[in-house]
Order: sequence, then C-alpha cells, then structure tokens
Amino acid sequence: MSDDAIIQTPDGPMTWAEWKKKNPVQLPSRRTKGKDLPNKIKRTTDG
Repeated sequence: MSDDAIIQTPDGPMTWAEWKKKNPVQLPSRRTKGKDLPNKIKRTTDG
C-alpha cells in the first residue's frame, strides 16, 4: 500500500503514512510467529 493512500480509520479518513505514524506496525514476536495477527482496521475492497 502506498503511503499516500487514503484509508478509513475510527478517527476518520487519513493517509496510510499518517496512520502508520499513529499506529506503528509491530513486528510479530516469536510467540505469535506463524499466526495471523488481527487487523485493527477493516479494509473494504471495491468489488
């Protein structure tokens, strides 16, 4: 996803770069390795 993409967040639409600053993506720890981490944001796909 490009940093200038607009995403929907609970705080309203913002760019992906802005959201990443507020919500740093955590690298999976060894304990959760191999598991699907839950997405905080429901991404809507334009079908």
